[in-house]
Amino acid sequence: MADDIKLSELEQVDEAWNFPLFEAIFKRRSRRFGLGMEIQEGPNKFKSSHDPVPLDEVEEAMLIAAGTGVTGLNLSDMPHTPRPDNLDSVQNWDGMCNTMVEHVGRTWASPCGNHGTELFYTNDEGVYLMKLREVQPVKLCDVETKSDRDKLVDFVRANRVKLFDGRLDIPRNTGAIMSFNMYNANMPGSTLFMPISDVTEEFINAIMLQADLGQYLVDDRNGMKPCVSERWIREGWVNTPVPLTMFETNLSLAITGAESAFIGHNIMLALQAMGLGGWLYGGMTSFVVMGGTPMAQGLGFRFESNPKDPNAFPMPIGIDGAFESFRPPYYKDMDAAVDAVVAKKFGPNGTFNPFSKKPTPYKNRADFLSHVPRTPEQTIQICKESCRYIWDTFGTFPSLVPAMQLYVYIQAQHIELDFYDKYYDGPAYLKTHKQHMDKWHKAKGAMKKVA
Repeated sequence: MADDIKLSELEQVDEAWNFPLFEAIFKRRSRRFGLGMEIQEGPNKFKSSHDPVPLDEVEEAMLIAAGTGVTGLNLSDMPHTPRPDNLDSVQNWDGMCNTMVEHVGRTWASPCGNHGTELFYTNDEGVYLMKLREVQPVKLCDVETKSDRDKLVDFVRANRVKLFDGRLDIPRNTGAIMSFNMYNANMPGSTLFMPISDVTEEFINAIMLQADLGQYLVDDRNGMKPCVSERWIREGWVNTPVPLTMFETNLSLAITGAESAFIGHNIMLALQAMGLGGWLYGGMTSFVVMGGTPMAQGLGFRFESNPKDPNAFPMPIGIDGAFESFRPPYYKDMDAAVDAVVAKKFGPNGTFNPFSKKPTPYKNRADFLSHVPRTPEQTIQICKESCRYIWDTFGTFPSLVPAMQLYVYIQAQHIELDFYDKYYDGPAYLKTHKQHMDKWHKAKGAMKKVA
C-alpha cells in the first residue's frame, strides 16, 4: 500500500486523523481478543474462525507516529536569567531555560525536552528500534498540512533500525509472560510496542538543575554523607541536602513512568480512531524481553554486572551503537558523560550555541541564543563530583535503578468481532472497529477463514 498510494489520499487515514478526541478518550478500551486467538476454557471460551491479519505498513506507521513522532519544535517558553551567586537570591530567582536539552517537539512530554525513551517493536517480520534521539525537526510544526501525512511511512523507514529477523522470542510457559496474557501476548499478526527509557542523561541533567537551585545529593545509605565536596557547601553554592535514593526513585518514575505511559496512551487513542484492537499492559518480565537471561536473546541489550556487589543482578545499560546510556563503558568515565550532556547544550552543535545548525523556534535565532546564560562552572563541577561519587561508591550509575528501563507494553491487532458480539451486552467496540477490515483491507482480501 505505502509504495503506490499517498496517505493524504486514503479515506480511512483521513477518517482516523479527524476522529473526535473526546470520543477516543471516553471510548478507549482494552480489546485484547484478536483474529486467530483462542481462549480454551471458561465462560468466555472462544476460538477465532479467522487467520491472524498482520498490521500493514501504513497502520504501523500511524501508530508509531502517534506514539513517538517528531512534531516540530517545542517552545521552551521559560525565563532565561543567570543563576545568582547568592543563595538567598536563588530563593526568588525565576530560573533559566538552559535546563532544556533539546528544542525538539514530540508527541509526548519529557522532562527538560530530553526524550530519553526509544520505541522498540516487533511483528511477524522482525524486531525494530525507532532511533529518534538525535532526529531534529524541520520547522515549528512538522505535521501541519494534509500532505505532511505522506511523510509518515518514509519517516519510519528512515529512522527504523532492524535488529533481528522474525518475531521477538518471548518464551512462553516460563513465567516471562503473565498467565492471563499467554493466550494473546505477542501472537502472530500482532504488533508489540516496547518503550524503553534511558534515565542516565536526564539524571545528569537533573543533578545540574538541582545544584542551580542550591540543592545537593547526600548518600542516605551511608549516614547522609554528601556526594560532593564540602567546599561547595562552605562557599554557599548549595545548602539543601536531597537523599540520593529519593532523588533516583522520583526521577525514574518521572522518566520511565511518564514517558512510557504517554507513548502508550497515544497509541491506545490512535487504536480507537483507526479501529484496531489492543491494550497497554505490564505483564512481561523486562529482563527476559531485553535479553538479560539465558531464556532468550531478547532485544539484545548489554547487561553489566556490578563489581562492588557480586550478588546484584546484572543491569541493562544499552545496545552498542544503537541506544547507549550516559555512563561507562560508553564514556571513559562519569566526568566524560557529564561533558557530553553539557556539550548537547553548549557544544559546537549545541541546542543553545548561536553558531550551531540545530533548529530553534525563535525569530531572531542567533541573537536570542547569544543571550541564553550558560550553566555555571560550579554547577557542572558539582554534577561531576556527584556522578563520580555514585560510580565510585556503588560501582554503577544510577546507584539504585537500572540505566535502561522497560515496564510498559502496548499491543495492536485486528480484533475478532464475533467474540465481542457473543459475550458482551451492548456494543463492545466502535464503528471504526466494525468497518476496519472493509475500509483498510478489503482490496487485499486479507481476512480469511481458518481452513
